[in-house]
Formats: sequence, C-alpha cells, structure tokens
Amino acid sequence: MNWSLNLDKMMPAPLRVLLKGAGQVVFCNNAVTGLIVLAALYAGGTVTGLAATIGLISSTATAYVCRFCQEDIDAGLYGFNGVLAGACLSIFLEHTPQLWLYIVLASMLSSLMWAALTRMLRFFNMPAATSPFVLVSWVFLVTIYAFDSYTLGPALPVASMQSAALDIGALSLETWFSTLAKGIGQVIFTDNTLAGSMLLIGIAIATLRGALMVIGGAFIGIVVPAMLGVHASAIEAGLYGFNPVLAMIAVGWVFFEPSAKSAMLAVLAGILAVLCQTGLTSLLSPLGLPVLASPFILTLWIMLFIVSKSRSWSSPEKATETS
Repeated sequence: MNWSLNLDKMMPAPLRVLLKGAGQVVFCNNAVTGLIVLAALYAGGTVTGLAATIGLISSTATAYVCRFCQEDIDAGLYGFNGVLAGACLSIFLEHTPQLWLYIVLASMLSSLMWAALTRMLRFFNMPAATSPFVLVSWVFLVTIYAFDSYTLGPALPVASMQSAALDIGALSLETWFSTLAKGIGQVIFTDNTLAGSMLLIGIAIATLRGALMVIGGAFIGIVVPAMLGVHASAIEAGLYGFNPVLAMIAVGWVFFEPSAKSAMLAVLAGILAVLCQTGLTSLLSPLGLPVLASPFILTLWIMLFIVSKSRSWSSPEKATETS
C-alpha cells in the first residue's frame, strides 16, 4: 500500500533496515509489516519478543561488520533468520542468563550461514530462505542439550492415527478462526490468536494476494493433518499450519509470477509441506528436535526444482533475489 511505503521512506535508515528484517520473516520487504511482526512477537510473549529483537539486531550488525552486500542488508535479508533464531531459542531453552549469549551467537552465525548458503545455492537457483535459522537452531539445541544442564521444550507431535484425531465437521466457527490464527501465529512460535491475526494484517498491508495465500495455507494446515489422523491438540495449536502458510506465500506470491497457475502450485506446495512435516516429525522427534521450518524449506526447494525442469511452467523468479 502506498501509505505504508511512504511511512517506510520517512523512517531513519537504521530503523528501516531492522524493521524490514523483521518483515522478511513473512517475505515482506516492508518496514510497516516488520513493525507489526515485532509487535506480534511481543504479543506472543515478552521474552520471545525481546529475544527476537536481540536476534534481529545481532544478525543485522554482523552483516554490516562483515561488509556483506549492502543491497541485501537494506532489504532486511540479514535480519529475518536472526529474528527466528532468537525466538526459537527463547522457546526451546530455559530462561537463564546464558540464554541471551546463545541468542546473540546463534543470530550472528545465521547471517554468516545465510551469506554462505546463498552463494552456494545460487548455482542451483535456489534460495537459502530460512534454512540458516533451522540449521543454527538445531546445532545450538543439540549442543546445549548435550553439554549443558538445559532441557529442550516439547517437540512437535508425531502424526499418527489416534482416537483423538480432529473431527472437522464438529468444529465451531470460533474454533475454526482460533485454529487458523494459531496456525499463522506459529510462524513466530506462538499459539496466540492475537499474534496470528496481527501477522495476517501485516502481510495484507504489503500484499493482499500474499494474505490470501496465508489463509489458504492455514486452512490446509487444519484439513490435511486431520485427514491424516494427526492428534487434535497439535492441529488446534496451529503446529501443522505454519509450514503450509510459508509454503503457499512463497510459491504463490514470492518466487513465482502471481497467476492462477502459481496459485494452484501453491496449494500443492501447502499439502506437500504437511506431508513433509509428518515424515520429518517422525524422524526428528526421537532426537528431541522440533521440525521448525524444515518442511517448508524442503517443499520450496522441491517445487523450484520441479518447475525449473518443466516446460509448461514459466521460469521462477531468481531465488537469490528474495528471502
């Protein structure tokens, strides 16, 4: 929207870069959206919001010190992995003084890894996306769990046929809204309906199509896992919503030209993200690790690879130019 872009330009450059980094969590190169993302993080929990803010500052400052591409820094591409890494560690680790040191180190490492992975994956026309945050978070969780007295938070539940499977037909309108909002909110590690609603508004400010993709992804995150027999509590907490949300907005708006064909591909990506999550959850749960955004990343890379080999689809936008 024009008013948000005008407000964006009025901000001091350092603040604008930081807020764009927060906005890139949901693929939006928009400082106003970034401000709403940060507000949503604080709505989900003060500690989580503070951890995300520290992660954002640390990862962005690292990019400046290392003199990475200024254009990428200005677009916030060195901020969003730090936001997610900080929020993640605040959720899955105990809140002790050492936590803040871990957050700073993980966020700094996420910027270094983003630069390295972006350069490596450029040969395959693939984006690094949120893979640095996922890899860094796994490394820190495993290392700290093995060598410190920390304990990990609960991993995402395994998809299986159970008597407590969700009955979609019995859901009230209020439950539908709450579950959809939580699925969106889990993008930033919260099952807070207010936070999820704020994220949707922030995305809608930058792109209405992207907001529709987000709603579609959250819907898939309810219906598909319910059909697979995933435990109702996991679905109602939004744990199977955030990966299809990310997959649909990435495929349906970010990495492909907006069209009816890319919208269809986005729906397939959302379904595939849920299937990937059920499989990866079964694989990672015994290790005590959450899947985080790995199903989304795997889905995105699969979709980009398939489309690049298909003559019936137009070539995807350059993956290296977008988060």
